[in-house]
Amino acid sequence: MLYLIGLGFDEKDINLKALEVAKNCDCYCELYTSYWQGDIKNLENLIGKEIRQLKRQDLEENLKSFLERSRSQDVALFVAGDPLAATTHIDIIIEARKKRIKTKVIHNVSIFSAIGETGLQIYKFGKTATIPLDGKIENVKKTIKENTKFGLHTLLLLDLDSEVNVYMNVFHALKMLLNEKLVKKDDKVVVARFGENTEIYYKQVSELMRKKILPPIALIIPGKLHFREKEFLEML
Repeated sequence: MLYLIGLGFDEKDINLKALEVAKNCDCYCELYTSYWQGDIKNLENLIGKEIRQLKRQDLEENLKSFLERSRSQDVALFVAGDPLAATTHIDIIIEARKKRIKTKVIHNVSIFSAIGETGLQIYKFGKTATIPLDGKIENVKKTIKENTKFGLHTLLLLDLDSEVNVYMNVFHALKMLLNEKLVKKDDKVVVARFGENTEIYYKQVSELMRKKILPPIALIIPGKLHFREKEFLEML
């Protein structure tokens, strides 16, 4: 059996079901798809066994080899946030099922549920996009325009390359949006960091560009605001 286990924002988010399962598994983790605020050593202490960290090539180039391990034993793959928030993990399940390897997902909190803490109603969010490190934001532009057309909020994730410790910051993300005229300096947007030390700001773009916020960072361009959403945002 292959278990995909969500870690939430840090090791304190892991649930009892996951702990119980992991104690009887060969344990691995991948932390390249998103930023995790936890400590692997603390997680190992909770479970009572070693957790081997995988790199991108282990799951994307050598996936078949990894899956074979779960054919004859229980394997746990820990993933930051919720296991199925990244398409990489959908691919893992598809390939496992093709090989008739059983899978089970143990969910956890992720950015997609935490955004409710901004006061914006989750069902009013449109398509999500990632602002890429390479600066090619055609998909971001299309997403914002489509969501705005229908009055929907746009969740933008800031890109990262954890294997070389590179994380996009708020300044560069907003600078790209300004250059493409997707926002104006006096527009008010939401910038948030969720987890143990949550920070949520609803301010003008010009002011947010001066903020120093640690990853992981979410940027939200509000769509048409319900009066309750507006009231909540103004209280931040």
